[in-house]
Amino acid sequence: MSATLFSLLALFASGFFIYISHGLINVLLPLRLNFEQVSTGNIGLIMSMFSVGLLLGGVFTRRLMTRVGHIRMYTASAALAAISILICYLWFDEWVWAIMRILMGFCIAATNIVSDGWLSERSTSETRSRILATNQIVVLLSMFLGSFVVNLADVTHATLYIIAGLLLCGGVVPIAMGKATAPQVEDTVPMPMLQLIRTSPVGASSVLVCGLVLSSLLSMLSVYADSKGISGVNLSLLVGAAIIGGAALQFPIGYLADRLERRKVILYIVLFSIVCTLLIPTVLGFDFFIASLILISISSGIVSSLYPLGISETFDRLQQNQMSGAIGAIIIIYAAGGIIGPYIIGLVMEHIGIDYFFIALGLIQLVFAFFVVYRSKVRQSIPLDEQESFVPQGAAMGWVSSELDPRIEYVDTSTLSHEVAIAVDIAQLQPKLALKMVSILARSYPEQVLDFAKALASIEGIDVTELYQRLNKYDPNHEHQQELIQTIITNASGSTAELVDLVFKEADYEEVPELTTMITDADPEHSMEIFEAAAESVMEEHPETVVEIAEAYATSAATQLEEMRYADRLAEESELEQNISGMVDYISENTPEHADDIESVIPETLKHKDESPQKDA
Repeated sequence: MSATLFSLLALFASGFFIYISHGLINVLLPLRLNFEQVSTGNIGLIMSMFSVGLLLGGVFTRRLMTRVGHIRMYTASAALAAISILICYLWFDEWVWAIMRILMGFCIAATNIVSDGWLSERSTSETRSRILATNQIVVLLSMFLGSFVVNLADVTHATLYIIAGLLLCGGVVPIAMGKATAPQVEDTVPMPMLQLIRTSPVGASSVLVCGLVLSSLLSMLSVYADSKGISGVNLSLLVGAAIIGGAALQFPIGYLADRLERRKVILYIVLFSIVCTLLIPTVLGFDFFIASLILISISSGIVSSLYPLGISETFDRLQQNQMSGAIGAIIIIYAAGGIIGPYIIGLVMEHIGIDYFFIALGLIQLVFAFFVVYRSKVRQSIPLDEQESFVPQGAAMGWVSSELDPRIEYVDTSTLSHEVAIAVDIAQLQPKLALKMVSILARSYPEQVLDFAKALASIEGIDVTELYQRLNKYDPNHEHQQELIQTIITNASGSTAELVDLVFKEADYEEVPELTTMITDADPEHSMEIFEAAAESVMEEHPETVVEIAEAYATSAATQLEEMRYADRLAEESELEQNISGMVDYISENTPEHADDIESVIPETLKHKDESPQKDA
């Protein structure tokens, strides 16, 4: 693990420089706007434009990466961010600053998406959590330090703007001079927003409230502090406390969220956050500065935790193959909160009074608390042992990691060997020629037979039956035959019906039940078709084996159901029951003499479904 982290040192160093600049800019701009006597409503609007850029970056970055590559995208984004902050000094105009904030948000999103891709490529299913944690520590520490850099010069002087630009440009150097290779770019289509909200209203609203409150706090806290005469290092300490609190409290909150009912944890911590938020102005008024730092850390930490809590609550009710798309929709909701929050809070501060800053933040959380209570009455909670694990994610950084989330299905991004890459290149141009060539390559590199199978089966136009026959020749003892079949069927881009028929015809009848369970595991969507193909292969000479096939499938499926996540099990139970019912009907129709036998071998777990929590009306 330490060797892996060391290999990512250049990437962490780049992020460190960029986020010191980001932390500096988040304090510098609102202070300069406040100094120039811009209305708090307009300050909030300008600061909220950063989230507009985040949203645009999330939508377009991957498309741009496919055109220009990772390193160019990263360096261009850092350079554009540097240009945007320098323009803010050269041209003070509210409209120009709003546009520059959009550009900054886009660039921060782009650098994060690029770095996430690199980190994901270097990680494995075992190391993803620690790499994610290390990356977030680097980012939050650099943002904390960046909030203190503002004390090096006056906000109206060029010094701070030049420092911010230099840091952004300096962040390019470790990446540009490193040996990082471009990982594969995969653009995930976000889940429809309404589907996500219907699936988990509490999860979606948790993310929205995090965006609303946290963005408002980080954008407008320096304006509030400046109006109260808090400046210099003390102001940096206030902002820094909000950033550090967002990281420190996620671990104790995560501990509770994994051991208690999640919505109750959300409700109780939000109520506690409301108390802390409303106490901050009073404590500051009595000049208890250290106490105010503690309260801001707690409030910010709780609000920051609403993001990972919202993801966990949402993931509880999603199938694993839906998680990646859900992250895209969750980021949109978070960005929407970041767009709306600072502007609304700015208007409150302008038209009602600067002292209502924390009151407005507390009211937003109070409305959310009432919503959580309402949802708890409408829908029962998922059993504790079925809840998804909590994964800390630092929303305070302005963008949140998604590719490294260990709960999302891991995709192996390991580089193809030279021999396999040659076969893939040929297959994409001439599939038939590739099948002839793969015989030559497999003979010379028999240890890579499964790699050839995985890579070529996924290419459109490849005859998977012929691929299996050619590769199976180089396993004379058939030690890896089942693994080869499973690999091809799992990765096949087209129909595998012909291959399935061939496998069953070549197999001894005693092997058919085991082969059936193996193939249905690889292609669960066609379980019934696979069963029928298996049954037809033994029906004439060994009709009693059909019952064994159904029994093997049902037993294997029942075991898998018990091991599945809660949401996946709910989705699979009904389909499994349909398949079992179809098998019973098939046997009753084609081998009626064994109809009674099948009823006695179906596992009881498939006859009696556990009651699931009440769903929405």
